[in-house]
Amino acid sequence: MQRYGWVAYLFFTIAALSGLLYLYEQNQQQQQRYERLTQQIDDLQTVYEEAVQELTEVHDENRELIQDLEDALYRIETVRQRNTQLESILLNQRQTYRDAVGMRGASMTVLTRSHFTARQYERAWSRLGAGGLKGTGEALVRAEETYGVNSLVLAAIALLESGAGKSRLAREKNNLFGLGAGGADPYGSALSFSSREQCINYAARLLCNRYLSRGSRMYRGEDLSAVGPNYAADPEWAEKVSRHMSRIARAAIPGGI
Repeated sequence: MQRYGWVAYLFFTIAALSGLLYLYEQNQQQQQRYERLTQQIDDLQTVYEEAVQELTEVHDENRELIQDLEDALYRIETVRQRNTQLESILLNQRQTYRDAVGMRGASMTVLTRSHFTARQYERAWSRLGAGGLKGTGEALVRAEETYGVNSLVLAAIALLESGAGKSRLAREKNNLFGLGAGGADPYGSALSFSSREQCINYAARLLCNRYLSRGSRMYRGEDLSAVGPNYAADPEWAEKVSRHMSRIARAAIPGGI
């Protein structure tokens, strides 16, 4: 009976050891699986971080490309607008030149842009021997920009009224347009200006606001023929200004447009 007890004890002991061994092996396998899973997770984490880094770099590159594209589109639009502006300038300059050379200055709308340049006016004064008007190119261009009065019209009136800048009014009073000169004492009644630039600006404002502004009592129309009767006593004044416009245009742009 004692022998059977030892056998049973030995059996249970072996069984317990077997169970413990099984559990140990299971635990080892689970540990190995856990380690493999941990390694896989680490690998996936690494792949994920690399993917995030690549996506971030791609995003940054795309953002730079988008910015470059926007800059390029802006430059293209700027060039397009500049080309449109230059086309408009050339068109206006060509039309003014053709009207002047074709002796249509008297019937040309005065409130138009000639887009003649200061350099072209200085060239004209030099070629026409109008030394008294040299240096007025910038003022003529600015007056056109400010008041919309065609600068070639202003230049022609100044050339006519000041005798190419040599008249006494031009020399002593900087009055290039015969402004205020009338009555028994034209010189005494004529306006005085601190500079020729001031005179040009005054004349442009006067034409714009008094002679070419609808509703003004001096308004008779939009061309020189309408301005003439109120501006000057000479009935041929508009035609004379027109002839001077032709002279200036030819001298300013010798090769034509």
